[in-house]
Amino acid sequence: MELRHFRYFIAVAEELHFGRAAQRLNIVQPALTAQIKSLERMFGIELLERTKRRVELTEAGREFLRESYAALAQVGSAIDTVRDFARGTTGTLRLGYGANAAIVGLVSDTVRRFRSEWPGVNVTLREMPSSEVSDALLSKEIDVGYAAITGKEPKGVMSSKVGAWPWLLAVADNHRLAGQKTAKVLEASGESLAVYAEPDGRSNIAGVMTSFPELSPRHVYRTSHIMSLMTYVSSGLGVAFVPSPMQSLNFRGVVYLEVSDPMPLMEMKLLWRADSASAPVRNYIQRVALESPASAGGMGTR
Repeated sequence: MELRHFRYFIAVAEELHFGRAAQRLNIVQPALTAQIKSLERMFGIELLERTKRRVELTEAGREFLRESYAALAQVGSAIDTVRDFARGTTGTLRLGYGANAAIVGLVSDTVRRFRSEWPGVNVTLREMPSSEVSDALLSKEIDVGYAAITGKEPKGVMSSKVGAWPWLLAVADNHRLAGQKTAKVLEASGESLAVYAEPDGRSNIAGVMTSFPELSPRHVYRTSHIMSLMTYVSSGLGVAFVPSPMQSLNFRGVVYLEVSDPMPLMEMKLLWRADSASAPVRNYIQRVALESPASAGGMGTR
């Protein structure tokens, strides 16, 4: 049985006239009659009662008509579903991100706008260290990710710069530097330093330490949690270099000083698999490109 058998039978059942049904289907009447007879032979059941004056549905024909409507509706639904999936109207987007991406608002702002355009896409969020985003992409645990990392991405991972921010020096509000508006990097020498560190040992201030090798902290507290980092600062146990959006957290007991020395900016990238054919991923990348001036001309770097 083919879909045309359903359509042919529905036309005859609705018209109760082979001539009008054939005209509606744009085929010749003998061909339509042959198709209906073929269908009845296939079932071994009469679906229509025919006389010279009228055509009527048998009880089996009425039941088959209901099933024919349902079958074509199901086919139509399947076609719509596939089309929606291909356009990215439905599906799932798994997003991984480092804490800094959440703090600067990249995750919430973009997801909110993406969901307004594609409400049928299920978006899931997973916080992870920046150093793990590429591996999570390659192992297909996530579909796109945000990471504050430097250097080239591994083979098979594409990236786009989506933001860059200056550094601030965070100190406790009773710290000797708290009354200043700005500070030099080397004013943190001799202080205990709180550092956001990745599981692989890399820290958020690797660029700072490279640019100022003479910076000599008394002690280094390493943590992989932003809240823990800021607790070290507010408790007076150490100072910390943090990206400028951190001050939006309004962490109690913390003062932020602008760093007057030239320093490399903290950069954020959007990452995705080079072989991803997912329409939701494609649509999300396009949404990021529209929102982020930093990504202009930079989409698709490897």
